[in-house]
Amino acid sequence: MRASQYRLLLILLSSLMCCAIIPGAITAQEAKALAVEDALRTKQFGPLMPIALSPDGRQLAYTVQDNGRPRPFDSGPYDRTGVPPWALGADIWIQDMESGTVRNLSGGRGDNWLPAWSPDGHYLAFLSTRDGSQQARLWVWDVARGALKKVTDTNMRGNKIEWTRDSQHVLITILPEGLSPEEYLRTISSDIDTKERARSDKNGSTAVLYLGDGAANSVKASSRSGPFNLDRNLRDLVSVAIVDGKSRTIVRGTRIVTFLLSPDGSRIAYSIPKRLAKPGSQQILFDLSTVEIAGDQPRILASDIPLDFNGDRFRWAPDSLRISYRESGPGMLGDCYVVAINGNAPENVTKLSRLADDLPSVSPEPLWEAGGKSIFFIHRGALWQAFVAEKRAAKVAEIPHREIEAMISQSENLLWTLGDANSTVVVTHDAAGKQDGFYKIDLRYGESTRLLENGQCYTCARVSHKFTVTEDGRRLLYFREDAQHDADLWTSDAGFVSARRLTDLNPQFDKYRLGSARLIEWLSDDGQPLRGTLLLPSDYQEGVRYPLIVWVYGGLLLSNDFDHFGQAATGPFNMQLLATRGYAILLPDMPLGAGTQMLDMAKTVLPGVNRVIELGVADPSRLGIMGHSFGGYSTLSLIVQTSRFRAAIEASGLGDLVSSYGAMREDGTAFGISIEEQGPGSMGGTPWEVRDRYIANSPVYYFDRIKTPLLMLHGTEDPTVAAFLGDEVFVDLRRLGKEIEYVRYEGEGHSPETWKYANQVDFCNRVIAWFDVQLKGPAKN
Repeated sequence: MRASQYRLLLILLSSLMCCAIIPGAITAQEAKALAVEDALRTKQFGPLMPIALSPDGRQLAYTVQDNGRPRPFDSGPYDRTGVPPWALGADIWIQDMESGTVRNLSGGRGDNWLPAWSPDGHYLAFLSTRDGSQQARLWVWDVARGALKKVTDTNMRGNKIEWTRDSQHVLITILPEGLSPEEYLRTISSDIDTKERARSDKNGSTAVLYLGDGAANSVKASSRSGPFNLDRNLRDLVSVAIVDGKSRTIVRGTRIVTFLLSPDGSRIAYSIPKRLAKPGSQQILFDLSTVEIAGDQPRILASDIPLDFNGDRFRWAPDSLRISYRESGPGMLGDCYVVAINGNAPENVTKLSRLADDLPSVSPEPLWEAGGKSIFFIHRGALWQAFVAEKRAAKVAEIPHREIEAMISQSENLLWTLGDANSTVVVTHDAAGKQDGFYKIDLRYGESTRLLENGQCYTCARVSHKFTVTEDGRRLLYFREDAQHDADLWTSDAGFVSARRLTDLNPQFDKYRLGSARLIEWLSDDGQPLRGTLLLPSDYQEGVRYPLIVWVYGGLLLSNDFDHFGQAATGPFNMQLLATRGYAILLPDMPLGAGTQMLDMAKTVLPGVNRVIELGVADPSRLGIMGHSFGGYSTLSLIVQTSRFRAAIEASGLGDLVSSYGAMREDGTAFGISIEEQGPGSMGGTPWEVRDRYIANSPVYYFDRIKTPLLMLHGTEDPTVAAFLGDEVFVDLRRLGKEIEYVRYEGEGHSPETWKYANQVDFCNRVIAWFDVQLKGPAKN
């Protein structure tokens, strides 16, 4: 029996401080419908949170978000509370690496997230609302005393905690000095005239004045016409003493996305989101700055550099005198730069050349080698090395039929090397087999050795650090999942000889026989080879035809979800909810061209449906379609072009690109502009430049053709696809007398994954009932 078949049973007592982990017997799996409660009352590793290993390697701290845990209060928006959606209902868990014993450190009290060990291992810092204030506050756990302590009542804002080398101070970002949460909310409203608002507050008026700057001021125009409010990153960077909670301001009143402490502990580097590259763009240009902890004036090292959205593609050199960063974004080659803290200009140390088939992509951060003479980076699926003094780059290794997609770091800045420092381990992706792998690379000769590749995904976890190396460099912590097993944490030696499972967050899935996935292929109407993930019903039998539901999201290659648990997502979008109820689910590749997306969707999806029918899996008289967000738009785009589907569901979608383009948030930002001009729905220009494209690709103008019954679901506080866009679809279809039901969820945002538990349950039950009635009932004329 394989080691992966042994499950650990986690017994969590939310009212106590600890629990034990014990080996559990394997439960006999049954072919029965996955209960909505079992799909939703799940635990997951906190998205965007670190996996923190104590300096001695004995204890592991991580954030676990419990979707089914009652919340003592409505936390409200992040800008007001400092609690991100992915921290709601979260706790800090501590696991003994040797015995496997697990304890819920925070005990289900408040929201708890972002654990960080002190260098001496005596303390664990984290953020929490456990004091009932509904504000993010800094707490520490004294390991020796076993005591939790609130360090300060200062309101925290940010996504990073760093300890000083003496283990006595915490570096963190807070609300700007002197601002209450409500005052902060007013301050960061990008388009609002704050003087006018203050005047309105005094005279009792509710008037809010929004300003337009005109094309003459390109910096302001690009920001105010953009999808993001960059002022939401306005912070003070402070050092907080854990003994008495006193803080000292290091950087005041600055937009700070993230920061990184130098190896010698003397300086901090941080990224400042300065502006958007141009109107209608999602590309943020950053300034990279540094400051001494002891106190001096911050110094900007590089200006207007295109980093990734999180602004974190920079790393300190081992000598703490230089920083490397990598450009990232549309049109960027991914060149790496090195800048010295003495004020010299950044130098391009890679000077990559452009190929005709280069595609824009997110570029992983560069990592230094221990001697500080070179940096390693990934380019076009291969591992490269840049020699800093010579300002040249050379390819180190490439693996046939595999893309190298991630390096593994040790201490954030350095490449993890093994033994004599002549080899490393990289993470690969097999595009044909849709699986990840670990390969050993000889850094001298470029030779590669496969270590682990077993139809699994090692990069699917949404944590901030997907791989953690022990301080001695001998063991690796990593996540793994596949179509039938949700993500859990594993550990292994560097050669992957002694892999061991550490966690079992959701043992309830063990009792179900879940649907299995297979890859299928077909040609689009234009002859383009395409693939898709076909999730089979859990009780699948060859020769039996099943109702088919097509999950759509235009612009994505959904066959890449083959090794993901739940395929589309977890929680309300876990496709096993449908697979265990006798449905087959197709997730097709859906490449789109600029200005032709509606037609391209029909050309790619419908031949895929035909292929599933040809395979004898799908019943052609029982076809359904479903999508969320741009997938909701994709659903509408398809049902106006074909009447083949007997049922459709669109969640948080839209039907009118012009209306989406003009939607404005309360702070004045306009997310739709970037989506329609350059995002997945790219029209290649503004409505005034390519008006006909906007009309031709807006399903609303073809609603009279719809014959498919439609269920719509939308959150009333959706910041991404404004609720009025859902209202528009419903009002138009109701006027046309189409068969439609529309459910508005009061107070909810864009993704049902973050909705209140009761609304998630209602969402799932409605989806299941809609398809059961429409696809399992008698055929309609």
